[in-house]
Parts: sequence; structure tokens; C-alpha cells
Amino acid sequence: MIVLYLFDDYELSEQDFSLSRRGERMSVEPKALRVLFLLVAAPGTLLEKKTILGTVWKDTFVEESTLTRAIAILRKQLGDDPKAPKYIETVPTLGYRFIAQVRTVDPSSPASNEVREHDEPEAIAAEELPKAGAGETTLAMSHSARYAPRRIWIYGLAVGLCVTAIVFFTRQARNEMPRLSTKSTLVLADFINTSGEAVFDDALRQGMIVQLEQSPVIRLASEAQIRKTLGLMGMKLDSPLPPELGREICQRIGGDAVLEGSVARLGNEYILGLRARRCSTGEELDAEQIQVKRKEDALQALGEMAAKFRARIGESRASIDQLDIPLPEATTSSLDALKDFSQATRLFNSRGSRAAIPLLMHATELDPQFAVAYVWLGRMYADLGEEVPAMQATQKAYELRNRASDRERFLIDVSYDLLVSGNLARGKETCEAWEQMYPRDVYAHSFLAGVIYPAYGQYEKALEESNQTIEIDPDFVIGYRNAALNLIATGKPNDAGRVLRQASARKLFLPSFVTDAYRMAFLEGDEDGMKRAVQAAPANPWLLGYEVATLSLTGRLSEARDLSGRATSLARQSSRHDTEAQLQIAEAIPEALYGRSQFAKGQLRSALRISTAKSVEYGAAFAFAMVGEASEVSKLVNDLTRRFPDDTLVRYDYVPTIEAALALSQNQPQKAVGLLQEVTPFELSQPLHSVYLRGQALLAMHRPQEAIVEFRKIIDHPGLVMNDPLLNLAELGLARSYAAAGEKQKAQLSYRAVLQRWRNADSDFSLCRQVKKESAGL
Repeated sequence: MIVLYLFDDYELSEQDFSLSRRGERMSVEPKALRVLFLLVAAPGTLLEKKTILGTVWKDTFVEESTLTRAIAILRKQLGDDPKAPKYIETVPTLGYRFIAQVRTVDPSSPASNEVREHDEPEAIAAEELPKAGAGETTLAMSHSARYAPRRIWIYGLAVGLCVTAIVFFTRQARNEMPRLSTKSTLVLADFINTSGEAVFDDALRQGMIVQLEQSPVIRLASEAQIRKTLGLMGMKLDSPLPPELGREICQRIGGDAVLEGSVARLGNEYILGLRARRCSTGEELDAEQIQVKRKEDALQALGEMAAKFRARIGESRASIDQLDIPLPEATTSSLDALKDFSQATRLFNSRGSRAAIPLLMHATELDPQFAVAYVWLGRMYADLGEEVPAMQATQKAYELRNRASDRERFLIDVSYDLLVSGNLARGKETCEAWEQMYPRDVYAHSFLAGVIYPAYGQYEKALEESNQTIEIDPDFVIGYRNAALNLIATGKPNDAGRVLRQASARKLFLPSFVTDAYRMAFLEGDEDGMKRAVQAAPANPWLLGYEVATLSLTGRLSEARDLSGRATSLARQSSRHDTEAQLQIAEAIPEALYGRSQFAKGQLRSALRISTAKSVEYGAAFAFAMVGEASEVSKLVNDLTRRFPDDTLVRYDYVPTIEAALALSQNQPQKAVGLLQEVTPFELSQPLHSVYLRGQALLAMHRPQEAIVEFRKIIDHPGLVMNDPLLNLAELGLARSYAAAGEKQKAQLSYRAVLQRWRNADSDFSLCRQVKKESAGL
């Protein structure tokens, strides 16, 4: 029996395989519609994800994210809010349930025709029917007349199916069946430019990338994957990619087809072409040409070719209509700017962030409305630890976000929330929507893994996102970095080392892998490994900064100061002002914690003259609070809250922590405990200042058992505290708490742990002498 499902204003028809609302047919992707049929056919019943996947995508392996995207499409069509669902309810980790009331109707039933008379536009009005003496005769005539057009439609459908079958088998006999699909992996080669217009070099390929990447289903080999393969072939990473080389790369990565673009002059006009060839044989699979009158029209032509190609490989019309912003609106109308942007991304993938900055800046000069170039510029500065220019570029991108594709708008929105506004909750929501719309895009997973979940101290979730990133694109090096960092945070240096070895086996490398090697060696107590890491990158200021922290941890403060001077000098020489200030702050905080307040104050004021970055102001305010400088604290807190009113960490972590530190310095421990209640969701994000302060406050309030719990949080998370001198202060707080609780043996063990680290401390280190005296007193 063919069934018609009715719920609210909607009709879901098995006969027409359609969803309609108030008689108007809606455009829904076929797979998403099949999911809706499954759910509506069993209202109120929980359908597990594996059941839906196995039914709708039978004999096809797809990821769970494919189902998530289908649900997102249905919710959008139905106007359903996932947080307060009216139709589709999510049962976390299990599946979905249709919760609206559903009526079923058999369209072939006469009774249903009376109910649905208004839905039949061809139905004959009752007053036009011949009169009959019996109700049954009238009903029969009415039914026959009403469904006469449907019989014609069914007959036409049967004829159409026959014709389709003939065409199908004829094409198969001629071997002309479409051989590309949305499951095909494609490599886009450089455009062959015989037009004599140098501006087309790089620009057209980049434009086609932007157009094709608007599709949520096309599998385009990433630039990272292409450049890594060039390296394995013994070629320069920034080498051109002519069609034959593109085809070889396609074969090496197990791709299906290489896309070859071309542009040629025909009189005063230009012909643009796009051809798809099978990687293994060179056989032509698809071809398209468009003629334009002016070179300025080339970008519009790319969009037309891309849309036609997307349709021919099987992407739904609804998806193309929804996600097909013309190139001049999605990126730039300037071919020169697009060319610079293309070369910048190539340099980024071959030589790193700093090399890409000049070209990105030039691209924004050529087109001041180039939103995507601005967001990439912000990303490059963020990679280098330059917070202020990163924020400025990202702010500009956000102001121009309407001049971007939907995919690039996700990147802009998340970058804005992580670098400018600091609104982590909004950034998380955007990442989740991004994952649903573009399930094979690595960046949403990367932001969750590298920034958002770690800020909440949710490292296991962050690790899951890291692993998904690697699964989607095994040549996306950031996925390995995030996985390693999250494994280090959870105290698993061996597993982190294994992940970085996997990256190395794929010929992937980041300069930050050296700092990761230092961290892993520290956790394993491998002093030789730490030395090797420093020797591998002696000009890396951040790596020298880690060594400064280790020296401070061991009480060798004179050596720490000398090395810190070298690190800040290196940052200054490369004009990395934020990095220079951050390194000075990193040196000053241990000095403040160790009670060497005069030196700390000088370093803090010096850092603030160099930079007013958020991280610099927070570190300075925390250290000033520890030494009781209330006026300095007040100025910095006011500036932070004024500049970052929506910033999650500023509001709920930085400011309460700073104010709690100041309260402690003013002998107000109860006030400090109250202030730190807000920080609880973020207390296991780095650094662990709030946990230490809570322990100190509880100890001052003569609640040693509760203080012990707080200090142990720091000591029991070695992957979070690392070589931060805060580790010594936590161990010292633990010793004093045990002593106050009458557990002298445990207190002595904690004192010994601190003194063991300080066995080679400076002779004038007064805190060390004080700890020795306390230990002896026990």
C-alpha cells in the first residue's frame, strides 16, 4: 500500500517521493528525504544511527557525520529547532525520534480523496459532475473523474521509465555512463594559460578551488596533501602543478580524476575550459567550455563551470542553489588579488606562516574588500603568536564577512570568536554547524580540538576532534599537533610521541613539533631529550622560553634571567612584539610567586610598554595582584573588561582569578574563594592559577583537608602544569596543608620533593632557605 503521511501542514508522499507544505512541493535532497520517511513511518520510536545509515546508505560506507548533515537539512526545511524540537528529537549518542503526531492516508482510498479534495488541482468540481440517483454511483463517478488525470500521469510515467531504461542500457552499451560521483577524489591541476594574460596564472585555479569547495560533497584533494606528495617525489613544495603532474599526484594519493583547466584567446575574447580525466588511464570523463568577452568576466565563468560540474557528478540541485555564491562575491573581483592569495596559500603550505604574510597583505591592498585574505592574514599572525595584528586582520574580515562563501564565512565567524570577541560558546555552536554543513572540512574539528575544548579543560573531547581531523585528512599536519598537545595534557607523552612519529612518517612537520618534543622529554624526565630539542632550534624564542621555565622550576633564577634575555632579543629582532612581551611576562610570574617582587614589577612594566595583548595584560595583572599592586591591577582589569566585554575567559576566568589573587594579597581568603566559584568550568585550562589560589585561600581559612584536594589537582595533572614553577608552589602548599592537618610524614615527603628540585638552586634564593627551615621544623 502506498502511504501519504500527514503532520501539521506537511504531506510526505510515498507515491511522489516528495515533501509538501500547504500544497507547495519542497526541495529536499533524496537521501535526507529517505531519512525523513524512516522517521515518520515510526513516530515516537527511537531509530538508532546505525539502523538509519544501514537502511538509507545500504551497501555504501559513509561516516556518521553524513547522517548528521541529513538531519540538519531536514530541520532547516521543517523549521525545527534542535534545542526545542517539534519534529525530530536527538537522543544523544543513540539516534533520532520523530515526535510530532502523524496521520497516514492511502491515496488510492476513496475516503481519503474526500479528505484531500483541495489537494487535487485537476479534480472536477462537484457541481460539474452528472447527477446520480444513488450515493454509491455518485461516489464512484466522482472518484473516476477525479483520478482520470492521475491515470494519464501514471501512463506517462510508465512510458518515461521505459524510455529512461532504453537510454540507460544504450549508454551502458556504449560505455558512456557517468563515471564521476560525489564519492570521487579529485585533484585540481593548474590552468593551462595560452591567452598571453599573466594575471590568469594561479588566479583561475584558486578561483576554481573556491567554487568547488562551496560544495559540501565534493572531495577535492587538499593543498597540504598535494604539496606533501610533491615533496615525496623529490620536487619543491611550491612547484607548479601542470596537468600531467597533477595526474601523477592523483595516482599516488589514490584519487579518481584530475581536473584540468585551460584559458585561451579567441580573437578579442577568451575561452575557459574544464576537463576531467581518469587518473589511471587519462581517459576523458567530463568536459565544459565557456566563452567570455573580457578577462574580467573569467571569474563569473568559473562559477558557471563549477556549478555545471557539481550537477553532473550528482550533487543535488537544492545543494547547488543554496551553496553557490558567485566568485566575485565569495572572494574578490580582482584577478591580481586572487593570484597573490593563491601564491600566499602555496607559500604557507611549503614555507610556513611568515612567508605568506607579505602576499596576503598585498592582496588586501589590491582589494580592500577581500574578506578571506584578511582572515588568512589573521591566522598567519596567530600562528606566530602575534595577538594584536591577528585580531586586527580578523576584525576586518568579520566586517566584510558578507563578501565570502558560506564555507569561508564559517572560518571568519569562528576566527572572530576565538581571536577577537573571545565568545567560546558562540564559537563552539558555529563549529558544530560547520561540521554539519561540511562534514569533510578539517577546520571546524581543528578549532574544537586546539582551542575550544582545551579552554574548558575537556581534553578527551579535544582528542576525539583531533582524531577526526586526522581521519578526514591524514595530511593535515595541524591534526597531529592538536592530538599531541591533548595527549600531553592528559599525561600521555608516549602516545603523543607516537602521533608525532606518524606525522613524520608522512613527511609532515611543524616547527612547533620541536617544542612538543621538549615537553614530552620533560614529562619523561629525559634531560638529554630536552637538550636535543633546544639544540635543534636554538633560535626559537618559545623553545628558549620553555627552558627558562625549567631553570626557574629548579631555582636557577640567574641562569633563567640570562636565557630569557636571549629569547626576548630573538623575538625583538624579528619584530614579534607580542611574543617579546609574553616572554617577559612568563619570566616575571615565577619571580612574583617566589616573592622577588621588585624584579617582577620591572619586567611587568617593561612588557606592558611593548604590548597590550590580552595574554600580556592578563599575565601582568595576575602577577601585580600576587605582589599586592592594587592600582596596577585595577587599570588592567578595567582595560580587559572594556576591550573584551564578550570574552568568555576574560569574564569567567581571567578577571575572577586576578581579583582573587589581589584579595589573597590583602588577607581576604574568604572573598577569594567566593570569586573563584565562577572559574570552576575553566580551572583545568592552562595555566592552573585559579586552582592554586583556591588551595592557598582554603589553607589560610584553616581548612587544610580541602586545600589538599586543590593542590593535588595541580600535582596530579603533570601534563597541564608541565615545567611551570607553579608546580613547586603547589607542592609547598600541599606540604603546609598536610602539616596543618597533622600528617607530618606526608608533609615531609612534599617538602623533600620541592627541595629535590631545588638541589642546585641559587645560593641567594631566599624561599629555598625558608622551605629548608620549615622542613627541618617538622
